[in-house]
Amino acid sequence: MSETTGLRERKKAQTRSAISSAVMLLALDRGLDAVTVDDIAVAANVSVRTFHNYFGSKEEALIASWRSEFEVHLEELRARPPDEPILVSLECVLAGIAARTVDHPLDLLTQSDLLWTSAIMAHSRSVLLNEVTRMVTDVVAARTGTDAASDIYPRLVTAAAITAAVTAFEFAATCSSGEQGPEHYIHENFALLRAGLVRNESGP
Repeated sequence: MSETTGLRERKKAQTRSAISSAVMLLALDRGLDAVTVDDIAVAANVSVRTFHNYFGSKEEALIASWRSEFEVHLEELRARPPDEPILVSLECVLAGIAARTVDHPLDLLTQSDLLWTSAIMAHSRSVLLNEVTRMVTDVVAARTGTDAASDIYPRLVTAAAITAAVTAFEFAATCSSGEQGPEHYIHENFALLRAGLVRNESGP
């Protein structure tokens, strides 16, 4: 019985993955606005009814790819040594994400930046980011022995880490020198966080 159940769950996961991959490929090729549920069903080799059994909309199907990716990185964070400072753990995982975007530029998720930032994805993106932020906060709270419901610390650490990563990607993309990638700036930003954002300042 357990083998049958396990096989059924694997098939469901494969179908779900096939649908989300299909919508990602189609959206990258045509733009999400030009993609229909019928197109996605054909590309994923499923019926439209099967599509709706798994997803309520094409946006929901698209966001599933990012959700799966985030879940992988959350597992990486949970697997870091329990005695490692939480900022170090966060830095390692986020720097790894940045390194992957450089080492594997043709990956679907690496190419999907324009989709992620598109106006049509605004609501789904916001929902997913809130979900991921809560999950990271829970990991930070567990690792630091704090309670996210009554202690601001895990929320602050999570917000600082996410901001450090986002800023690193943005700065790497716009920096006039263009000599360093986002991984470099993630390490620089976390060094600044650990230093309390204090730098030597020259007076007037």
